[in-house]
Amino acid sequence: MPVAVPIVAGTAIRGLAATVMMKPVLERHPNAFLITLANFGVTMPMERSQQHIHDDIQEGLAAQGRSPDAPVVLVGHSQGALACLRYAIDHPVQVRHVISVGVPWRGSLTAGRVSRLTSWTRLNLTPALSDMAEGSAFLRRLHEDLPAIAERVTNIYSTHELFIHPYVGAHIDVPGVENLLIATEEEYHRHLRGYPELPVDDLVLGRITHLGEMNSPEVRSRIWAKVEQVSEEVRRSQGSTSAPVVT
Repeated sequence: MPVAVPIVAGTAIRGLAATVMMKPVLERHPNAFLITLANFGVTMPMERSQQHIHDDIQEGLAAQGRSPDAPVVLVGHSQGALACLRYAIDHPVQVRHVISVGVPWRGSLTAGRVSRLTSWTRLNLTPALSDMAEGSAFLRRLHEDLPAIAERVTNIYSTHELFIHPYVGAHIDVPGVENLLIATEEEYHRHLRGYPELPVDDLVLGRITHLGEMNSPEVRSRIWAKVEQVSEEVRRSQGSTSAPVVT
């Protein structure tokens, strides 16, 4: 049985909206299931929401008849990608790979602005958005911890990241991470000239905004190609450990 694929949606994507937005990517793989962030990814700190993600993963695995510690490939979009990276760091045995799409690795400009607007109340009404703001304690810890799993991370981002400015704030500049850029040929060459310190491992040809990333056929094909690669690696490792010893 291939690995399970929990897909974690981004901020404020729940219910019917989440189902509609993620339907194309979910349909491609029989072992994928959708997870949405607790409290719409707004009013619960991201560290606390990890328990909800854990519970949802366990529920999804049980629904597929899998054991609680069955291997998974996590796919996350936007804030959901940050949550997946944190979860993978904390569960390195179970999570075989993470595919982050449109991740606000250096922080979200929009989240920071909204967080500052609500700060006048002297209450942190949007702690999850504060966690996504540039320089937050959550992001600092994530940056410190990610090298431990870097070789198991594929990161996909676009030159048109609406909520991340500049767009290279979605580039994970950690050795070992595979970065794929969604861009036109012209944008790709402009990126190489403008950000020589941020090379990409491959080009996903197209012009796609942040909101359209998970619906892009090109992005979906990259996601499922990586899932199949990891699934094959898991099958081989399980086969080698269970094979009888010949004397």
